[in-house]
Amino acid sequence: MATPTRTPTPYPRHRSRKWFLTRWPYQLFMLRELSSVFVAAYMVLLLVLVTQVHNGQHSVRSFENTLKSPELLIFTSIALIFALLHTITWFQAVPKALPLRRGENKVPPGLLIGAHYVAMLALSAIILIIVLV
Repeated sequence: MATPTRTPTPYPRHRSRKWFLTRWPYQLFMLRELSSVFVAAYMVLLLVLVTQVHNGQHSVRSFENTLKSPELLIFTSIALIFALLHTITWFQAVPKALPLRRGENKVPPGLLIGAHYVAMLALSAIILIIVLV
């Protein structure tokens, strides 16, 4: 008796365009990817404004007024939230991407994540001191 032949299934499978809405980790992944767009847009905007001030197209006073505009404050707040999301999810991925060993034992993930937070806070404090002094 001959074995029935199967018809091959198409590969790759077709997915819905809303596949990432099915689970929270997928949504978080997509938000993290979206965060890079806002952070990049903020950096470009800031570089353009600083370049204009440097070239004398804006005075420092008009630069400050531009930064205090409601639209830019809203955009900056959104960019900050996305930057924090990106930072937190990146730090959470460190133990998976860089599993360190101390002798035969693995370094605990909490220690790796905590070290990154301490380094970020220390660098932020140094930059804040430099800017304020």
